[in-house]
Amino acid sequence: MRTLAPIVFFAYNRPEHTRLVLESLYNNRLANESSLWIFIDGPKAGATTDTLAAIAEVKKTVREKKWCKEVTIIESEENKGLIKSNVAGVTKMVNEFGKVIVMEDDNLVSPGFLTFMNDALDFYEHNERVMHVCGYVRPEFGPVPVAESTYFFYHTTTWGWGTWKRAWDHFNPDPMAVWNAVKARGNIKRLNMDHTFEFFWGLRAVAKGKLRSWNATWHSVVFLNNGLCLYPQKSLVSNIGHDGSGTNCVPDDRFRIDAHALVDSIAVTEIPLTEHPGIRKHYIRMHSLKYRAVFLIKYYLKYLIGY
Repeated sequence: MRTLAPIVFFAYNRPEHTRLVLESLYNNRLANESSLWIFIDGPKAGATTDTLAAIAEVKKTVREKKWCKEVTIIESEENKGLIKSNVAGVTKMVNEFGKVIVMEDDNLVSPGFLTFMNDALDFYEHNERVMHVCGYVRPEFGPVPVAESTYFFYHTTTWGWGTWKRAWDHFNPDPMAVWNAVKARGNIKRLNMDHTFEFFWGLRAVAKGKLRSWNATWHSVVFLNNGLCLYPQKSLVSNIGHDGSGTNCVPDDRFRIDAHALVDSIAVTEIPLTEHPGIRKHYIRMHSLKYRAVFLIKYYLKYLIGY
């Protein structure tokens, strides 16, 4: 009998985002067979009245409907923060169930999201090279030049994703140790996608406490272990949170995909166990100098001062 992966959902103080995303999850074909674990972070010290009210509204929102077959709600009395909350939640799930599907409160999903994620997690369960399954494909990069329904890439995205305990066991919560390991490896150019991304210095910013991102560490861990990430040819997820309301989410419409444009079904079949030969060139080509400048100004310039 097939065992579906548990879904872990992270929420904090965005009730409207939370409601929209949970509704999209509820409309998934496997929702009525799945277990959902909702983690709600607590308020920061000195939180404003508006923030406290928003957190209270999130707690109310997650109880509006039985979103999946089983729903478990875990509320934190204190604020763990983005990194600690996500890492602790994912670790708890994989240690207990061996695999997990992860969502945040701004990951709007298509009705076929759970089907794809569970198919992929089953198909590659015992393949050590495959460490991560993505549900999201960045729209600004245009159509991905692959004939198959899925492809492998080295880059993690964490807007609707999944993994296994065997892969997550490699995760090192110490970003400085990971940064030093990447530095010792000496292949920073490849990590940074031929210097069109800033993963290496982003990881350094996390280590210095100037950027809150656990994925910078996870991405580098996958890289260090020569891991692969499975992608669908078209996205099953839209990010609706880049409206200035979330951590690391300055206003930016590039990551949002219209719900009707999300793919409903992606077949998981046997493909070569290697990064698709054209995907890196495609991403580097589409990652123009103009975009790189905007990216640096919006996300990293303030974190790199003093380095």
